[in-house]
Order: sequence, then structure tokens, then C-alpha cells
Amino acid sequence: MKARKIAMAAALVTIALGVSACTTDGGNAAKPSDSSALSAAAQKALDTAYTGVGSTLDDLTPAKPKSDINFYVMSCGESNATCAAPAAAMADAAKAAGWKATVVDGKLSPEGFATAIRQAVAGGADVLVPVGISCSAAAAAFKEAKDAGVVIVGGGGVDDCDPKEWNTERLWLKNPPVPTTFGTMGKLQADYTWGKTNGDLKAVVVNMTSNPWGSLVTSGFTDEVKALGSGEVTATVDISDPESADGSYIQKIVSVLMAHPDANALVMPTDAYLVNGLAAGIAQAGLADKLTVVGGFGSEAAIDMIRDGQPGITATIGQAQIWEAWGSIDTAIRVLDGQDPQYIGQSLQAVDADHNMPKSGPYDGSIDWKSKFLTAWGK
Repeated sequence: MKARKIAMAAALVTIALGVSACTTDGGNAAKPSDSSALSAAAQKALDTAYTGVGSTLDDLTPAKPKSDINFYVMSCGESNATCAAPAAAMADAAKAAGWKATVVDGKLSPEGFATAIRQAVAGGADVLVPVGISCSAAAAAFKEAKDAGVVIVGGGGVDDCDPKEWNTERLWLKNPPVPTTFGTMGKLQADYTWGKTNGDLKAVVVNMTSNPWGSLVTSGFTDEVKALGSGEVTATVDISDPESADGSYIQKIVSVLMAHPDANALVMPTDAYLVNGLAAGIAQAGLADKLTVVGGFGSEAAIDMIRDGQPGITATIGQAQIWEAWGSIDTAIRVLDGQDPQYIGQSLQAVDADHNMPKSGPYDGSIDWKSKFLTAWGK
């Protein structure tokens, strides 16, 4: 899948270059500023992004997992790294709690989400966690699961159904600086790109339209740019899950970048777009050197690309997805035990070649969260 999309990227970018040659003036955007020349305000914004947001889990109370639980996790799409990795981590966490675990594939479409949810119900799921989608993306199927007695716990999305169908969303922080992890991701992306461009930000922002959380990332970014007092969004590019699934988003985004030669930053709601061909497309189009490109979630593949200096990706906002995956299991344990869910507090931080870079694997957070969960579960 990845090789096919990278090959597609080269072909699509060739088309984009031809199309845009007569629509751009060939001007050069300002390159990202060298850190030695940054203003105090720009350095402060960068430091905010690098420090990030999260908790220590010191107040996590005991919760005993029930036995003989049949657990299902629905990945938003196994072809997407930021869907597949947390789904796999959630299955591992469920097994650590002593449960049977099964992953079903939502295949990046409303039809796929509904089919996967129904597979879980047919498989006798006691607990279902949807990764990467909100309730409205498959409302009828979630209602069927609820009516069948399945406990539904959020895996990153929001229960925006009316009436609500999930037992609970996964809780993050009691008093976060921005209401959601997605909004916080957008805020930190703004802090990072604004700092890297020394306050002269001209951003192309990719907005994921198929799930409500995509707009939360976008609004978190735009709100923080306004708060910082300078810079602008030069273009917003709406991308749907079908465009993500078939790779057509690559040409769409590169064409917009070519049409805005003054842009000096590209902001992505998820690393998966970059990993699955867009970073290669940006490099193929000769745009990498003038853009600060920041992704989201801190997937292993994106971290490897940043570490290796691959053009077309500068940084990611690491959201400790394995930590939060274990947090969904902690939440499910508490719901089954009749407890209130607790705040799981996963950290978010900007990760680039020189800051917060893990030795290997995906961004994994700032504390030893796994031992805290296992201790709470009596494991």
C-alpha cells in the first residue's frame, strides 16, 4: 500500500507541476528561520510546542479488570498508520488486562465503519472501542451495538450522536488549555510553525472533513495563530477519507501548494498523509526546502522519516497514541467495574530532529505510563 501510494505521488506531482506552471509566478516563499535569528516571541512559541501538555497519572486509582471479556477494537483504517498503531496497542493492552482481543478494520469509510462494528456485535463483543472516528460517522451501527448490550468506550473520537450511544468518551485532562487533544494538537502546530517562521507564518492547512475531530485540529491551529498576533492561513484544503484511501489527496494538496508560492508551512491533521506519499510528493515537486511541514500523532513511520532527514516532513505533534490506547482499556475496565472513568492525561509535544525524538518507535509520551496502568490493574 505504502509503495503504491509513493509511486502514485510521483506521477500525480508530475501532473501537478504541469498544471500549476501557468498559474504560479515562480516566486519563492521565505524559508524557515534559523533558530539563532529567532525573536524572543518566536522562541517562546517554539518552547511552548516542545514542552507540550500532559499529566503524570499520579492520581490513578485501582481498578480490577473483569475476567472473560471479549474485547473488540475498530481501527478507522488498517492502511492508515495512525489508525492501525493505536488499534494494535489497544489489543495488546486488553490482553495485558486478561481479555480476548480482536481488531476489525473500518477501511476509512462510513460503510467500512458500520461493517466493522457489526462484525464486533456478531463476534459477541462485550466491549467495543472505535479508534479514530466519532459516533456520527456510524450512528446506526453504534446504536445496534448499544442495543445488543455492547459497552462502547471512546478511542479518540467524540460521541456526537443525539442521543448519545457510547457509555463514555475517553477522558484526557480535567482542565486542559484547549478542550480536546485534537484542538491542542492544532494549537501546538501553530506554536511550532509560527516559531519556525519567526512570526511570518503563511500556512496551507489540510482539514480532514470525514470526522469531526479534523475540524478541531484546524480550529485549534487557526485560533492559536490569531492569539499569536501575526501570520495567516493562505489556504485551507479539505480532504475526505475516500481521497485519503485512494491517494488522490496527494495531487490535490501539492496543486494548492504550487498555487501559493508564498506559503512557508504545511499543517497536516495526521502523519499518515505524509507517510503514505505526500512527503515524497512535496520533495518531488521541489517544495521541501521552503516549507516547514508538521504532521500529527507521532507515528513510528513519521518519526523515522524525521530522524532520517527525509524531505517533505519537518516535525510532528506527538500524541502518545499507545498511552491513550491503554487509557481506553483503563476506561473500559472502570466502566465494567461500575466506576467513573479517570483522566488518562496522555502527553502531546512537538517532535523534530533535535527535540523529543524517541530512540525508536512512535512518540510514546513523557512518563512511564504503562507501569502506572498495570499497577492500577493489579498486574
